[in-house]
Amino acid sequence: MDKKRVLIIDDEPQITDLYREFLVGEGYYVFCCNEGNEAITQLENERFDIVLLDIQMPGTDGFTILSRIRDKGIPVVIITAFGTVENAVRALKSGASDFLVKPFSLEDLSLAIKRNIEDSNAASEIFRLKMMKTILELNRIIVSLTELDLLLDKVINIVSNIYQPEIAAIYIAGEEGENFVLRKYIPVKNKLPEQLPVSFKYTQVGNIFSERRVLVEKEKNCKVTIPLIGTKKEIGFMYIEVPLAKEISEEEIKFLEIFALQVGIGIENAILFDMVRNSYINAIKSLINSLEAKDSYTKVHSEQVAYYSLLIGKEMGIGSYNLEVLKNASYLHDLGKLGIKDSILLKAGPLDRDEMEIIKQHPYMTIKILEPLDLKKDEIAVCFHHHERVNGNGYPSGLKGDEIPLLAKILAVADAYSAMISERPYRNAMTEEEAIAELKRCADIQFDRDVVDTFIKILKDNKKEVKGDERN
Repeated sequence: MDKKRVLIIDDEPQITDLYREFLVGEGYYVFCCNEGNEAITQLENERFDIVLLDIQMPGTDGFTILSRIRDKGIPVVIITAFGTVENAVRALKSGASDFLVKPFSLEDLSLAIKRNIEDSNAASEIFRLKMMKTILELNRIIVSLTELDLLLDKVINIVSNIYQPEIAAIYIAGEEGENFVLRKYIPVKNKLPEQLPVSFKYTQVGNIFSERRVLVEKEKNCKVTIPLIGTKKEIGFMYIEVPLAKEISEEEIKFLEIFALQVGIGIENAILFDMVRNSYINAIKSLINSLEAKDSYTKVHSEQVAYYSLLIGKEMGIGSYNLEVLKNASYLHDLGKLGIKDSILLKAGPLDRDEMEIIKQHPYMTIKILEPLDLKKDEIAVCFHHHERVNGNGYPSGLKGDEIPLLAKILAVADAYSAMISERPYRNAMTEEEAIAELKRCADIQFDRDVVDTFIKILKDNKKEVKGDERN
């Protein structure tokens, strides 16, 4: 029997050398290319029984090569470290016969080659089953996203990348469940957003939920409506339109149904997470109200500190997760003052040494109050360390320089500025200019200079001032 000829296309020579050595030992003739154009030339001039193809390569990528191979009837095994839903489905649509995600064993590679060479029809069926499994596994990533808008962005981008629709939209059920409201869309070409209905009544789309199947309507375009169902109820639906020339196949509809199963559960989880988060925020607000009721000088202070902190964080390029941490910590940082006697907290004159030591205990008291809320560790750390000083002379831990969390440094500047421009029992409010001068004086001593410089730039750019107060 003639030896089978294998072409390996991968831009990493050490990978192709490994595959070559192994496959030669398995009895194959093996040819290697590390660049797309070279591979296309080889395919034009040589006969091969199977191609092993990497997707991500410089220059001519794997999908371009795959489009050149599909009409030759050669089985193609995709080998890639980028096992995304988009890549998997696109590879299937482009004519690949199998799909291996790195890292994989050499035994897996050998089995893939044998089944694809010996029986291409059986290999295609195996590949379809594997694709379904791959999509289910990858959809678990979608389910892990707990921010609803981020989840919807991810879902609609996946659908758009795979099917290149003229329009794609997601409708989510309202609280009463009677209407489905437009929550996310991507208009393409000449389709304008206003051409999309803002909402649908349940009676208009109820049939897709009763049958739990994708609805396909063929008019000028191929219109596809995909039900999104959670564990207990209808969550919403996706709607896409593609030109009839790109008509969606039965196989693609099956993939959409599988995809939608996980998306529905993911959206349901994100909505539940939003409800829990709202309860958590309400608990925070309740605690803040308790402190404000105890000390009229703290009124609006937490709002002001959160406002300034977020301005600084955004200007410094802090990510969305850390901005959320910073906002919550800004509201919570002084809750420990609930445990301090009014005679100290509201004292009109200066504090003596013993009283100052009691004030310094409020970060510990804050953490004690917050323990039952099961806060993020980052939020706890910001609340606990916002009175540290970059020279190491702060409290409660005497941290210095980079030992202090950046978010705590940001909160420290926002907190101090808010206190300085506020009227206090023991002193008058400073002007904005006086407070800025004090921040500059204390940079590299009490405050981080980069944070101070960023905040002063913001103040000069915005000229916004919100009144508030707190014993700092």
